[in-house]
Amino acid sequence: MDCGGVFVKYVLFIFNILFVICGILLITFGSIMVSTIKDFSGVGETFTANSVAIIILVLGCVVFLVAFMGCCGAIRENACALTSYSVVMLVLLVSQLALIIYVWVDHVQIQQSLEKIVQTIWDQRKTDALLMDTLQRSFKCCGLNGFADYGITYPASCCDSPSNGTCALTQVMTRSSCLRAVDSFWDTNVSIIKYAGLGVTAVELVAFIFACCLANQTRNSQRRQNY
Repeated sequence: MDCGGVFVKYVLFIFNILFVICGILLITFGSIMVSTIKDFSGVGETFTANSVAIIILVLGCVVFLVAFMGCCGAIRENACALTSYSVVMLVLLVSQLALIIYVWVDHVQIQQSLEKIVQTIWDQRKTDALLMDTLQRSFKCCGLNGFADYGITYPASCCDSPSNGTCALTQVMTRSSCLRAVDSFWDTNVSIIKYAGLGVTAVELVAFIFACCLANQTRNSQRRQNY
């Protein structure tokens, strides 16, 4: 293999090491989102909000496995493995682009679904207080629109150090409303999904091109050895 082929080989290997790291980050981020939302599985609108987190988690696992296969194919100079890696990488690239476009176009609808979840949990707080308590502890918030929604008595989940099962006014005044907290959570995460996803997709495109070149060069080398 000439110098160009060796260069492509090791660049592809380094790219796949980066893919392994990206896969781990996606798995971690998706797991955090799933663990945050899973406590609200009894609410119907959760499917829309949770589907993005599940997709991110699955994509993270796929990225990790494909990157491992790419590392092996590049180091061993296996044309079959590199071709399979290229095909899978192309499918993965298209899937990630579809996810990014979906989040980019429908992020307002997803946010509205999250707000509906919060509204439903608030409406059901008298019959199922556990969901509202979980929401307030998870997002460090108090009340639907603010602590004033509770009147003069605040539940223990509205503060970190409750006394006799309730919170003092000075403790809850520092907390935002749950609607604002969930909106802030989504606004922060949607930017990570979009821009980190675009970065990963760009790296995947380069890796796809390099893998195709290396697979073609490996086949040509094998043909020349047979003559």
